[in-house]
Amino acid sequence: MASGLPTGVVTLLFTDVEGSTRLLHELGDDYGEALQEHRRRLRTAFAEHDGVEVDTQGDAFFVVFARTSNAVAAAADCQRALAGGPIRVRMGLHTGEPRLTEEGYVGLDVHKGARIAAVGHGGQVLMSEPTKALVDAEVRDLGVHRLKDLSAPERIYQLEIDGLPSEFPLLKTIDSGMKNLPLPRTSFVGRASELEAIDRLLDDSGCRLLTLVGPGGVGKTRLALEAAARRVDRYSHGVHFVPLVSVASPDFLAPALAESIQFAVDGAHSGFSAQDQLLDYLSERSTLLVLDNFEHLIEGSGFLNEVIERTANVELLITSRERLNLQSEWAFDVEGLGLAEDEKGSASAVRLFVERARQVEPNFALDDAGYLQATRICRLVDGLPLGIELAASWVSVLSGAEIADEIEANIDFLATSMRDVPERHRSLRAAIDQSWRLLTDEQRSAFSRLSVFHGSFDRSAAAAVTGADLRLLSELVAKSLLRRPDFGRFELHELLRQYAAEQLRLSPAEEADARERHARNYAAMLLERRAALMGPELVVARDELRGELDNLRAAVEWTVDEDTERSALPVLDAFYTFLFMHSWFDSAETLERLARIAGFDADDPGSASAVALAAAIDQFAIGARLGHDPETEEVGVRCLPALRVRNLERELGRCLCALGIMAGYRDSLPEAVALLEEGTTIATAVGDGLTESGGLMDLGFAHLLMGNLGRAREAFEASHAISAKLGNPLLLAYATSKLGLLADAEERFGDALRLHMEANELFASVGDPGGTGYALSRASLSAYGLGDYSEALRLGRAGHEAFLESNHRWGLIAALCRIGFAALALGDSAEARERFEEALDRARVAQAISLELLALSGIGACLAEDSSEQERAAVILTFALGHEQLPASYAFTARPALTRLEAELPPEQLVAAREAAATATLEDLERTARREFV
Repeated sequence: MASGLPTGVVTLLFTDVEGSTRLLHELGDDYGEALQEHRRRLRTAFAEHDGVEVDTQGDAFFVVFARTSNAVAAAADCQRALAGGPIRVRMGLHTGEPRLTEEGYVGLDVHKGARIAAVGHGGQVLMSEPTKALVDAEVRDLGVHRLKDLSAPERIYQLEIDGLPSEFPLLKTIDSGMKNLPLPRTSFVGRASELEAIDRLLDDSGCRLLTLVGPGGVGKTRLALEAAARRVDRYSHGVHFVPLVSVASPDFLAPALAESIQFAVDGAHSGFSAQDQLLDYLSERSTLLVLDNFEHLIEGSGFLNEVIERTANVELLITSRERLNLQSEWAFDVEGLGLAEDEKGSASAVRLFVERARQVEPNFALDDAGYLQATRICRLVDGLPLGIELAASWVSVLSGAEIADEIEANIDFLATSMRDVPERHRSLRAAIDQSWRLLTDEQRSAFSRLSVFHGSFDRSAAAAVTGADLRLLSELVAKSLLRRPDFGRFELHELLRQYAAEQLRLSPAEEADARERHARNYAAMLLERRAALMGPELVVARDELRGELDNLRAAVEWTVDEDTERSALPVLDAFYTFLFMHSWFDSAETLERLARIAGFDADDPGSASAVALAAAIDQFAIGARLGHDPETEEVGVRCLPALRVRNLERELGRCLCALGIMAGYRDSLPEAVALLEEGTTIATAVGDGLTESGGLMDLGFAHLLMGNLGRAREAFEASHAISAKLGNPLLLAYATSKLGLLADAEERFGDALRLHMEANELFASVGDPGGTGYALSRASLSAYGLGDYSEALRLGRAGHEAFLESNHRWGLIAALCRIGFAALALGDSAEARERFEEALDRARVAQAISLELLALSGIGACLAEDSSEQERAAVILTFALGHEQLPASYAFTARPALTRLEAELPPEQLVAAREAAATATLEDLERTARREFV
């Protein structure tokens, strides 16, 4: 820390010679002597009032005083000492508590003091409000001023010194150059990259007309004001703000500009028009003109061309909801505030929400849950500052979640009754109303019909649904009502979509037509791509449809609700095929909603339509692959009679296979085999290759668990052959992984590891995290069988992470057990115990008995490592490994632990352990296993 400098609250004095370059030319060789005399006199005054010199640079001083009164007296004495001499010095005083470091004082207070001194004139002493408050001196209030690089304005005072001049030119603050830029009522948040980009554009000599384009409420005006304030020192005649919202027509554009820059038009004596007089005046100026809210004056944009052509040093910064379409125009799209964390550690949109919320609720703060809800609010309004501010006004009466729910339900929620807010900004509806009024009838029709889209869409879909061509779409983009998130794609923000949907509902016939066109367009897309989804082109077709997922959902919802059974069933089947290839986890929820829309009643499946039954069975078929759910299984059981009576063969085969999977989860393996055999037979007969291939895999797995390796091989190889013939990489990946399981069961661990990793590559090629979990978790078992425990641990953890991403309940349990056995083999019993206990808890909830037994065997293996727990370990291992529902492929990892105990324990302890295991239940053993390790 710098020695000798006072700490705590201090007063900082900054001095600087005015016009030093000019003085150097005027005084010539005498300048050095004059400068030296100036320094001597100032240092004398500083010393007489206990000032400590912090820094000297060129002709400037930085001095600190422990007492504010001493600082003010020193400044006055300095000016008296220099009075009448050739050198005039401006001085600034500020009182604060700067941080003292090894290099001296740092912090905002130092910056503020220097900025106050910089705006003064030679012979003038300025001080901040904190300094003025601490002294009894005669001062003049110079008002509130904005200082460069300081976000908040500062009130500045001038020290009145007896016998010295007290009249000086206007302070050289941002305000003096801006002339008429309105003082912002609130803080400016974020937008650092936008400000830098605007600066770069305006620095380009070719850019003299820059339009900030964006929808109402996005913050164009506030951004323009901030950008203009940053550039005030670039223009010798200042920066001028021209509000245009109240200008009724282009005829009044020139008079509005003249009034803003305080140019008096000579209507009595000049022979030139008011516009020519204004252009002549501007031709001799260097200025930046900020023309705000230009969108309703587009027809008058020719005047702007004349400004550019007839002036050399005038630049135009325009804000508008649409582009001006001038050759001289450069456009900058203004979007909502960001939701990604920036260098300040939070999203700028969320920071704005918090700042405005504190104006309503001073103690407002966000915890982790609140931050998530604030982010949700900001996302719902697309980061629009107006929307964020309107939402924040509700924090005193509603929670973040409630505010977000209201926004989703009703655009009119976002409104304020504050009297000092312009009418167009009192609600989001008012902001959008203004844009709607500026549309032609053709544009209004297209905009309202586009509301039937969900998410983004391409131009061909827009043409099919609305009849809008590229020209019309481009016009809506130019008016900030439509945006282009990606090349060739368009989208409406959700709040604009709500507004457009309201307009569409005013014409029921047009709304019905738009919705039908939308549904048939995307239904046709599904049907056209179903074959590709089942073949080698899976990834291309799936990813294309993924980009349309929101629209596909909406289209299929209309289809199952409005279309005929004959038309709806093929569309539903194609959608099921896509969802199977897309994501099991996401798809179950989508299909459940479809079944509900179609009128499916789980308590009375017999009353459901064929379409409703098909939707319910599709949900059941995909949901079955995520783990056991007794309620869902019961629905499937109740649907079987209705499917048989209706002769819905495709859905019947699907339902039987799903019931077989569920039975397998319950370890009712003979039942699973029967169901799967019937289901795959039906699937083969109706040509349902997806159900046939998957059903054969599940059938082979059931045989594998029963120890019927020959039957397992038959089913696995048949499934692999079907998948290979189809060329579908996802189905082939699952079939290959199943062959790897068979190799594990046959203790061909090298072959198994190769097959699992081959499957993993196939899963990775199609971007399937659940499949990757399968392959890596099973490869972990193979590596364990080969004795490579480190690799087994790595693969088990990788599989577990993939299963977490896909929320696969069965897979998570198996992966936890495989991690546990690998960790135990490597000597990490703590991790092993933790993993086995979590697996046991999950298996119990899932009612997966075979996995409960696997987890119990792992806990028994952990206990076997402790000599004091070996008898308990023997009971658990004897029970688990001897249970008929533990597959042989699961048992081999714990078998060595039991074999070792059988060799080491005394005969009487072994007999006692076997007797205890013979009479115990699974619940008994779980309680035994959960006792704390000692």
